[in-house]
Amino acid sequence: MKKVLLLYNPSSGQRRARRAETISRIAELYRSHGLQVEQCATTHAGSAIAQTEQAVSVGFDTVIVCGGDGTANEAVNGLMRAGSEAALGVVPLGSGNLLATDLRLPVNPLAAANTLLRYKPRAIRPGLISSQGGSGPQSRYFIVAAGVGADADLMYRTAVEVKERWGRKAYFIEMARMTLRPTFTMFHVEWRENGGAERSANIALVMAIRAQRFPGMLRRVRLGSALTQSHYRLLLFKTDRVTRFLNYFASVASGFNWSVPDVEVASADWFRCTPFEAGPAAHIHSEADGELLGRLPVEVSIAEKSFQLLMP
Repeated sequence: MKKVLLLYNPSSGQRRARRAETISRIAELYRSHGLQVEQCATTHAGSAIAQTEQAVSVGFDTVIVCGGDGTANEAVNGLMRAGSEAALGVVPLGSGNLLATDLRLPVNPLAAANTLLRYKPRAIRPGLISSQGGSGPQSRYFIVAAGVGADADLMYRTAVEVKERWGRKAYFIEMARMTLRPTFTMFHVEWRENGGAERSANIALVMAIRAQRFPGMLRRVRLGSALTQSHYRLLLFKTDRVTRFLNYFASVASGFNWSVPDVEVASADWFRCTPFEAGPAAHIHSEADGELLGRLPVEVSIAEKSFQLLMP
């Protein structure tokens, strides 16, 4: 780490008035360690992709995202598009900080920035998700998790202004509203297990997890997943009953992990989701790293190329 770009979203998350001061203090910390540092604010949704590409093209060897999982997602897409060996680091300043939690970083941004000085870059193969966007097929790399179905519907229904005001709590607020629905829409999934066997099922939600540790209410969750593995742990909800979702959430959040009917945990390196036919299932959404993406059909795999991630 010699030449560092601090990339941050000036309008995301809570306590925005303190954000500029925090970024300046992080820059001062890195300069005190002899590093070249520049600060760069994102300008709109998706801008961090091009800003990261531009940064590595002019010689930055490290891009540190001061934000949440969404901004980190954009940065990794910039690195992958550029084919760069520059490293990615993250300082938790967003409404969702799953990546920072998984990397054992302190919640305090300055402490996290200091911790990154001791971390080393490690090659990680990101996930790759393809979905149907408004203008046709689209693809996106991701780091910690992706979901299709009820999980992405939660992202779709959570208003941006609510997310900015309440942070991670906004998702739980919307989750409570969704429990008033009797059922979720079902669709079809095919997946390939690590041993090569292919399976299929009808489901209302599939989540592909790479993270090992989770923040907040989910801190007791242990699925056997890890960023360093070249496969996912899949959560497959083979039911449209909302009560099954609530039962499973209580199971993992409590740490007791009791068995829940119609919920399967599997390991896979590829899966594909398709609607039964034209109708409600065709409008099912997907998400990756907490960012809403396109609709069915959706295909998820592990990328062939890798990027460098600052890790303990």
